[in-house]
Amino acid sequence: MQSEMEVRSKEVSMFLLNNIHDRSYSTIYRSIPQVMFDISDAQLKNAKNREWSEITEGSIACVVNSSRKISTFYYIEANKRADAVDESDNLHVLTGPVIGKLPDDTDMTTLLNRYRVSHRYLPRNVFSVGFNVANLKDSLDALSIKTRKGMRTLAELKRDPAR
Repeated sequence: MQSEMEVRSKEVSMFLLNNIHDRSYSTIYRSIPQVMFDISDAQLKNAKNREWSEITEGSIACVVNSSRKISTFYYIEANKRADAVDESDNLHVLTGPVIGKLPDDTDMTTLLNRYRVSHRYLPRNVFSVGFNVANLKDSLDALSIKTRKGMRTLAELKRDPAR
């Protein structure tokens, strides 16, 4: 029988990431393939971003840009320190492939309200100042996205390592 710690370690979470300033990761990280998000040491020191440490290989993430729309979902392959410095601060990146998209881009607040998402740093389901990383855990598990294998829920994608 598996211990509670072993079961918990296999749980896959869904993360919402804040890129409302539209950083161009493919331009910034030309030598690192499939970068979907970055964060600096200074941002990681902010208690609002402590959930960054929970992002592991196998997690699922969605990056929200300046349009405040949710559209593309990624499989996290790595959470690592980059060999890059921005404004004299070290940077950390998430890498991984796209695993699916919503059929239509959807307003972040509307979608999070529809699924009754509650996170202390997403008041009224909008990003609070200085906040970049939200572990939504299983809040969006029922959400269906379009994948190479057809429409699948996030819960199905979390259970299927082949995605």
